[in-house]
This record gives sequence, structure tokens and C-alpha cells, in this order.
Amino acid sequence: MSYESLPIAALALAPPIIAIALAMYTRQVLVSLFAGVWIGALMIADWNPIAATALSMDWIVEVVRSPFDTKFLILIMFMGAGAAFIYKSGGIIALQNWIGHRVNTARDSQILTWLIGIFIFFDSYTSTIVTGNATRELSQENNTSREMHAYVLDSTTSPVTTFGPVSNWIGYQVSMIIVGFEAARFTAEEVGITAFGLFLQSIPWNIYCFLAFFMVGFISITQRFYGPMLNAEWRARKEKKTRRDDATPLSDITTDVGEPSEKNPTLINFFAPILSLLVVGLVSMWWLGGGHQSGVDIATAFQETDVALGLLYGSFAFMAVGMLGAVGFGTMDLEEASDTVISGFKTMMIAAAIIVLAWSIGHAAEQVGTAQYIVDVMVDSSIPGSFLPLLIFLAAMFIAFTTGTSWGTMAILTPLAVPLGYEMSGLSILPVLMGVLFGGAIWGDHVSPISDTTVMSSIFAGSDHIDHVTTQIPFAMTAAGVTVLMLLLYAVGVTSPLVLLPLAVVLTAGAVIALNKFDARRKNLPEVMPTTDAIDNGEIDVDAIENGSKTDGTRINGRYSFVESIPLTAVGIVIAYLCLVFGFMTLGF
Repeated sequence: MSYESLPIAALALAPPIIAIALAMYTRQVLVSLFAGVWIGALMIADWNPIAATALSMDWIVEVVRSPFDTKFLILIMFMGAGAAFIYKSGGIIALQNWIGHRVNTARDSQILTWLIGIFIFFDSYTSTIVTGNATRELSQENNTSREMHAYVLDSTTSPVTTFGPVSNWIGYQVSMIIVGFEAARFTAEEVGITAFGLFLQSIPWNIYCFLAFFMVGFISITQRFYGPMLNAEWRARKEKKTRRDDATPLSDITTDVGEPSEKNPTLINFFAPILSLLVVGLVSMWWLGGGHQSGVDIATAFQETDVALGLLYGSFAFMAVGMLGAVGFGTMDLEEASDTVISGFKTMMIAAAIIVLAWSIGHAAEQVGTAQYIVDVMVDSSIPGSFLPLLIFLAAMFIAFTTGTSWGTMAILTPLAVPLGYEMSGLSILPVLMGVLFGGAIWGDHVSPISDTTVMSSIFAGSDHIDHVTTQIPFAMTAAGVTVLMLLLYAVGVTSPLVLLPLAVVLTAGAVIALNKFDARRKNLPEVMPTTDAIDNGEIDVDAIENGSKTDGTRINGRYSFVESIPLTAVGIVIAYLCLVFGFMTLGF
């Protein structure tokens, strides 16, 4: 069905908009998502409510029967079981015994989460799961709010997988560029650049992802928060409540699995399952993409692979190795291990329901022509060619926000953006369009409560899902606002990423500091969030903060040294990582 057959074309926006608005207002995600699916079915069923209900059921069954979606549902159940073994077997206790004395503050735990997310750059799902499991208990012990932990996961893992240097996201992005070449009716030989080469040239133009990634580290190191996150972090530090009182986490491993075993806790039970997930998942994706065959390079293998199946193999290994370690080291017997598998599955039930309905919303949006309506409105606006990157960025943002899928957004927009850009401005604009398209798609993921990666971040941070979305939105909007400003500069003639990207980083840092100062003063809260120890020891005058009676001599802000091992290590690793990315980009030209 086309949106043109609707009585009012703008009704094509109704299914996702209603679902998102209801979720944000009622905080009842499942009911809100189903309402959006049902509204879409109502349009298709000629406004017959009974037929719409039946069609909604058909759509839900259809998305679950999709091979990719079925594999994904099974793999997240295996992930839940594997995470349960890491926790229940005492692997978390062993990790805390090993590294706990080095990670002493919320700031340390946030920086550590950011760093681990950088290292696992080949898949955002895997990175979210591994990083979340590795740092959740430490961050909770150090009084990092669940909202902040989810933000660090979400805004690190997705951005880094878009510029790799090797990831299944890159393989997918390259495959979409190939589709764009086909839509434009030219070949790589005719224009003198391959799809992969065009992707490499797009990396500096993926401005939003660089800024989102940068903001996580900058906010974590400086401890300058604003928006709802400022309130969440103050609650966590002062009241030691990492979640608000009536929050509903998507997964609470302590409640679902029980207390961890203290019998023979060993780091092997922490690292072995995670390493098996990484190795088996990565090798499987490489193998399934034909990487073992002669003449197939790594980039091509990741482009052609079956991502869901590769991660399914990895997640099974994650669960199996966790079970073997738990039984082998005597932390539980076989019966307890079997019960732990079932308990791990239970931790994922709500998340699985949300993900299924999120897919169903995407299907409903496809059926009523949501994305095509957005594209047509944007294209018909007759914006000059130099403004085309801004147009594509805004379109990608809105499509990803309303459909909840960055990959779907790439699939929708890339075949349009490549021929349109080539016709209006020539080959030189294509890297810019691809970079901003990918960035806009990730922004939509970050602010949409119906995005699967956002749901995954809530799961593995143990956060209330809507709390995660509402606290992340101001940060995502900051990075997006600076990106829009850079694209306006591009439109008026500043066309070098060597100028725009560094300028964007400086402006983002300035914006974070300014917004932090404004919001902290407005709320009578610290600009630099103090540690829990500083509050408990009386170093911070809490009464003066809450009563608004601060004077020049009152200490209300936290104090941190930037010349410490954890922040210095973080900065060094990030610089090395960015050198790797840009070196990879340069060598690939």
C-alpha cells in the first residue's frame, strides 16, 4: 500500500508517531508499541477494527518467522543464559576482586565502560552485551546511574561499529552503496571508485557518530551532566539509588537469577564465555561470508555474511562455555546449571516482546508507506545541491526515529541519495552524503524507544527503558545540532572535513560545558558531579545545595584530577584507535 491511497498522506506517520508518543507519555512500552501496530493495521484494513486486530496478529507472526528475526530472538535468549552463568557462577565476584580496587568512582566505571566498548568494534550487539556484562556490577557499586550506564553503552557501541575498521555494519553499509550504484546506473569502473572506497571516503563525514562517541568520553571524564541525566546522577551519588524508585528495568539479573555463588569464584568463568562469544561470533561471520575462500578479503566477507547466524553461533558458545565453567569449577551442579539456563531465558522475556513489537512497528510503517512519504516530502522541497547533505541527514534522522531501524533507514535512503547526489552535484558529494546518512540513521536509533539497539542497551545496563531514552535525548540532540551547523557551513562553501570535524569537536565540548553550567544553576545542583565518598564525608555541602543557600566559600562541585591512570589511559587508547581508523581510511584509498 502507498501512502498516496490514504485519505490524508500525513497519516503515514501515525503508526510510529503514536507508538513513540504513547511510550514516552505512559511509560508502558508494550502497550504503546502494540497500539502503533494496530493503528497501521487499521489503515490497511479500511478502518475495520476487527480486521485490524487480526492483521496485527498476522504481522507479528510474519516478523517472528523472518529468518533473521528468528535467529536474533534465539540468540538473545542464549545471551541471557550466558550472562546468567557469568553472574551466578561468581565470575562477576572474581572480576570485582581483581579490578575493583582500581575502579573506585562512578567516573572510573564510566570511562572503563567507554574503553571496553571501543575494543569490541566489529558488532554493536556483541559490544553492548559484552561491555554491559563486564561493567554493570562495577558501575552499580560505584553509584553510576543505570541511565548513564545505558547511555555510555548505546552511544559508544553503535557509533564505533560504523567506522570500524572492520565490522558487520561496514559490510552492510558497503552493500547499500552497491545498491545505490545500481540505482544510479553506473559501475565502479565508470566512476573510478569502488563501493568500499566510497565508504572509506565517507568516514570523516560521519560527523554525528564521531561527536556522539566523543561526548561519552568528554562527559565521563569531566563529570559534567545536564538534562534528566544530571538529576539521575545526583540521585545515584547522594541517595545511592542507581534507579529511581518506581523504575522497571528490562532485565534484572539479580532478581531473575538469584545471588551469585561464592564457591571458588574465578576469572575464567568471566573471561572464557566472553572470549568464546567474540571468537566464535567473529570467526563465524567471517566464515559465513566466504572469508575462508581464496580471493575473498575481510571486507567482502563481512559484507556478504549472515550476521544473525554468526552471532547465534557465538551466543550459543557464550552460554555453553559459561555452563561448562560453572559445572567444571564446582560453583554449581548440573541441576543448578540447568535451572540457570531457564532463569537466563527469563531475563530476556520482556526485552524479546519489545523487540518483536518494535519489528512489527517497522513492518506497519513499511505497509503504510511512512518512509517513502518522508523521502518524497524532503525531495520535493527543492533545496539547492549544496544543501543536499543537510537534507539527507534530516531525512535519515526522521526515518530512523519513526521506524526504529538504522539499517532499514540505510536501505531506504541510499538508493535515493546516490543517484540524486550524482545527478545534482557529481561524484564529489557522494562521500558526504553517505557519511551524513549513516550518522543520521544512528541518531534515530539513539532517540527512538522502538530501536532494537536502544532496547539492548537498556537490557544490559539494567535500566528502565524510557528512562534511558529520555536521558540520552539531550546528549544526542547536542551532537545532532552541531552536525547540522557543520552541514550549513558546508552548504555555504566550507567543504573540508579537516576543518569541519575538528571544529565540530570544539563546539561540542563548548556546548556540553555551557549546557551543564546553565542546567546545574537552574536546578541548584553541582556542575561537576562529586563522588559518593565526597558527599558521605561531608566534603560537599548537600544542605546548601538543596536549600539554595550556596555562598562563594561553599564547596558543591566535585574535584577530579585529569592526570590519573584511568583518564590518561583512556585518552591514549582513543587517540590510538582514531589513528587506526584514519590510517585504515587513508590506506584504503
